[in-house]
Amino acid sequence: MKTVSYLSMVLLITFVVGCATVPPNELVNARSAYQRASMGPAQQLVPAELHKAQQALDQAEKSFKDDSDSFKTKDLAYVAQRKVEQAEALAVIAADKARKDKAEADYVKEQAAQVAQGKQDLSDSEKRTAAVHAELGRQAAIAQGKQNLSDSEKKSAAAQAEIDKQAALKLAKQMSDADLQRQQGDILKNKQALQESEKRTADALAALSSLAMLKEEERGLVLTLSGSVLFRSAQSTLLPQAQEKLDQVAKALLAIPARNLIVEGHTDSQGSDAYNQRLSQRRADAVREYLVQKGYPADRIQARGKGEGSPIAKNSSAEGRANNRRVEIVIQRDMQASK
Repeated sequence: MKTVSYLSMVLLITFVVGCATVPPNELVNARSAYQRASMGPAQQLVPAELHKAQQALDQAEKSFKDDSDSFKTKDLAYVAQRKVEQAEALAVIAADKARKDKAEADYVKEQAAQVAQGKQDLSDSEKRTAAVHAELGRQAAIAQGKQNLSDSEKKSAAAQAEIDKQAALKLAKQMSDADLQRQQGDILKNKQALQESEKRTADALAALSSLAMLKEEERGLVLTLSGSVLFRSAQSTLLPQAQEKLDQVAKALLAIPARNLIVEGHTDSQGSDAYNQRLSQRRADAVREYLVQKGYPADRIQARGKGEGSPIAKNSSAEGRANNRRVEIVIQRDMQASK
């Protein structure tokens, strides 16, 4: 209800103010981003972060209402959109942690069942061992009777049989206890390995989020790197500062359990379609080769040139073209990686 009321208010303001002027693209994008996030997992998983984004958007709306031509409105709208995207990224991390927690609980439950079964198997084994020795004792008594042994010999044989029986039972129990301890040790090691893996993954996702914009899409987690940081205009050779940035990206990616990656190169609309396609492919290849050099498995990473066909902003402004000149690293989900 709170989200619907807010959106209704935004639409009313837009209708009233729209009669006089058109909101800037940054404000339109921020509104759209907030609407998307408010209907997504961020509303449930990180409401506090989404509330911060709403407050930032309120400031941008107020600035637009007070002065529709103010550059301050664009700046505030840009900040609001980034806060929305940050909330969505944190929601992805929270959802991933929830899935991992459930997997760990299921795993512990399964291991507990195995331990219980092991104890039952141990008890059954002890009973079978006792039955075997009882039968051996009976057969020994029969044999001794047939041989007309003296009372002393019979007592001695019975005593020895009992000693053998107790020794066999003790040995069987020691072997079973050793197996049980080994199973419990394996369970503890597996649990510790799972916890360490989950922590490395969470730390790696947080590191990626701090390096560049990270968001969840249907195709997977998408890390967007600005083209101006990676390459000079119309070039596909990595800049020195780009290599430093990619060193950090590679380190974080290698900390995540191996997944398939797709490196996508994008350009603005300057130049012909064919030229932009070739340039975007060369840039995607350059980033892929660099990540492979840093240790990422070559068979788990692809490079695709997308040309100018997938813009995220209008190419009519310098800012829009700068946003379109980008490289995106798509971290596919586990299910996709296994295909």
